Amino acid sequence: MEQTIQSKEFQLLTKGLRTVFTIIMVLMIFGLTTLAIFFVGTMVVSEQEVNQVIAKGSVTASVHFEGLQIMLADQVAKDIHYTKKDVLTLLFTATIYITILLLIVVQVRNILSNLLKGIIFSLANSKKIERIAYCVIVLSLTVSAFRTYIAYLIMQQLNLESLFVGTKWIEGISYHFTGINWTLLLCGVVIWTIARIFRYGAFLQDEYDATA
Repeated sequence: MEQTIQSKEFQLLTKGLRTVFTIIMVLMIFGLTTLAIFFVGTMVVSEQEVNQVIAKGSVTASVHFEGLQIMLADQVAKDIHYTKKDVLTLLFTATIYITILLLIVVQVRNILSNLLKGIIFSLANSKKIERIAYCVIVLSLTVSAFRTYIAYLIMQQLNLESLFVGTKWIEGISYHFTGINWTLLLCGVVIWTIARIFRYGAFLQDEYDATA
């Protein structure tokens, strides 16, 4: 009786998690679709047209640094100079970043689907967990560069470098595109280790099935 209850709880938990990851997957696909639309729109619309709209229209802008939000003055927002190349690069960079995250979400959802089918220690699950580990390791090596490059492009579009330096409180601004997120790297190594454990568990399961 107790095992039956635990089994039902596990099934409910797994179904709930799969639903959550399905929702996240749909939202991320929607986000990628939106980025694709912006990418096409950026290719079609000329820089002159966008800069004219910015100059004539009422523009508000803000910059987010972690938990800090800076609202830009109206005149600063109107002086934004739109550059198609930088915006395309920003969209492309964001697309790569979200795609890697989407791959992780899809693999987790597939593992949860296998768990619902009673497939736990299997070579397929091991490979999916390994893919997650590799994605996390890639993120650990590139996330700093991604975030710094996005911040750099935003600073360029809003001309914030000259504004900050012009205050005479800041002497200069530098960007560091190299760096390793050690927390993510450690998580990737742990996930890879779990994948190898699952692979060994699948081997033992096959051995047991062959001798049973």
